[in-house]
Amino acid sequence: MKESYLGKIERAKKSICDAEYVLIGAGAGLSTAGGFEYSGEKFDKYFKDFEEKYGFKDMYSGGFYPYKTDEERWAYWSRYVYINRYLETTPNKAYSKLFELVKNKDYFVITTNVDHQFQIAGFDKEKLFYTQGDYGLFQCSVPCHNKTYDNKELIETMYFKQKNGLVPTELIPKCPVCGRNMEMNLRADDRFV
Repeated sequence: MKESYLGKIERAKKSICDAEYVLIGAGAGLSTAGGFEYSGEKFDKYFKDFEEKYGFKDMYSGGFYPYKTDEERWAYWSRYVYINRYLETTPNKAYSKLFELVKNKDYFVITTNVDHQFQIAGFDKEKLFYTQGDYGLFQCSVPCHNKTYDNKELIETMYFKQKNGLVPTELIPKCPVCGRNMEMNLRADDRFV
């Protein structure tokens, strides 16, 4: 007889409860399971002006759009990061449920997710390995060195000061070492830190 979906979940819970160590591998499906979407109501609420100007229909596509200026690109990225990383601090239900299962265990997480949901749900930062980067960090675009930089303060400033789909030029993040532009700390090519 084929095991039901709920049966599989109960068996998985028991396995976790009985385990001495837990290794978690997670991808975009975990965020999606908790309700995170790149299109739909959230996109319409925060990015309608970008859709009208550039034609893309979801947040993900906006990250790859070939903006003509850094002011446009950072208007998009600052809004995207502010909305998805700093504005929403309520834990995603899928992450919260997973944390409840492992919080008293010796666990480690390997994830491709860059949305900070593990930490929002209570997972220890020292037990997380983000293989694709983190929305909360900048890196040098070259990169001239391997350090990353917290971006919260500058992202918030860019978000609140953008007008007509542009951030002020003086807010475009610059590398403190070489002076070139900073980038999001996201795995996009061989320059990922």
